[in-house]
Amino acid sequence: MTSPGGAEHSAAARPVEVPADVEVRVRSMCLALPEVAVRIDESRSPRRSAAYSYDIRRRSFCLLVAVAGSTRRSVPLVVLRADPGEREALLALGHPYFAPRGGRGRIGVLLSDATDWEETAELVIESYRTLAPRKLWAHLG
Repeated sequence: MTSPGGAEHSAAARPVEVPADVEVRVRSMCLALPEVAVRIDESRSPRRSAAYSYDIRRRSFCLLVAVAGSTRRSVPLVVLRADPGEREALLALGHPYFAPRGGRGRIGVLLSDATDWEETAELVIESYRTLAPRKLWAHLG
């Protein structure tokens, strides 16, 4: 017999994961770019999933991770590089954009059912361009 407290306890014990459809979508965007590699950091915490780092020449331009929301629901997000002007404009818009810990040159984007995936793809490409040599991003058109 499962008590309401027992069910709640088992739900709280589940690890936070990046939803599979979000992981596939972000992976497709990033790996479509020239010379991108993915590193997966499997270290987790009760409030953070594994982290997927998409790198160009061993430097991360896109980090995909999920954190536990207030209801323990998985909240996926990406952290991207952004030039200062674009970063400030996005932060001024507010949700889904936020200032992540760990860098003035980065922008965080919360991913949800309402995500504008075309805009997100543009931000991923711009982030890639901040690190990729010109000869690689020249392939992007």
